[in-house]
Formats: sequence, C-alpha cells, structure tokens
Amino acid sequence: MAIQFRYASPFEENRLRIEDFIFNSIMDTQKSLESAIRGVENFAAAIEDFVNTLEQMYRTPQPKDLIGERSSPIGNGRYRVFYKISVLQNNDFEITFLDIDDNKESNLDRFPVHRLRTFISEE
Repeated sequence: MAIQFRYASPFEENRLRIEDFIFNSIMDTQKSLESAIRGVENFAAAIEDFVNTLEQMYRTPQPKDLIGERSSPIGNGRYRVFYKISVLQNNDFEITFLDIDDNKESNLDRFPVHRLRTFISEE
C-alpha cells in the first residue's frame, strides 16, 4: 500500500502565516534570531512527525480510519491539522492536508498574554 500526501492551498498559506507568527513573536519577545529560527524549525518538525505517524498508521489501517475528514492536534496540542483520507482505486491512500491552525495565535483575542513567552526553553 502506497500513501500519497497532498497539501491544499489553505494548508500551505496558513503554514506560512504560522511560521511568520512564530518567528515574529519570538523576535518581539526574545530578540534572538537563533531562537526564532529554532521555533520555526520545531513547528516544521511537528508537521513532519505527524506525516511520519500517518504514514506508519496507514500501512495497516483500522476499518474506521479508511475514509473521511479528520483533525488531529500536533506539537503538544498547540496546532491542529485538518486532513482528508481517500482510498484510491488500487487501494492506495491519498492524505490531503486541508488546513492547519495555531491554537495560541487563534486565541490571542481572548488570551492576549499568549503573545508573551512565559518560559525559556532549554533545548
């Protein structure tokens, strides 16, 4: 079984917007280019980890996982990825990433302190 991944325009647009938000937020608060780049890299790694998880999962899918639209939190729950599973004629899978949301950014109007980092990561 092969798995094909596709990325819809809204996903790509929001991914870039989130990368900008992460970068700018870290630069505004920490004034550290290295930290800002690392923040964007961590976001990209969370997406890559999720792709790898789906790839493993769809090698032996459960019947309930065969078709439909789904969403899943990634990055310790900070982001939510929306995706669609399709079964192709040859029983391969196509996974289309429809959209991605940054929960922290989405809730800034309700929780404006989210813009400020309240801890320093010691990675």
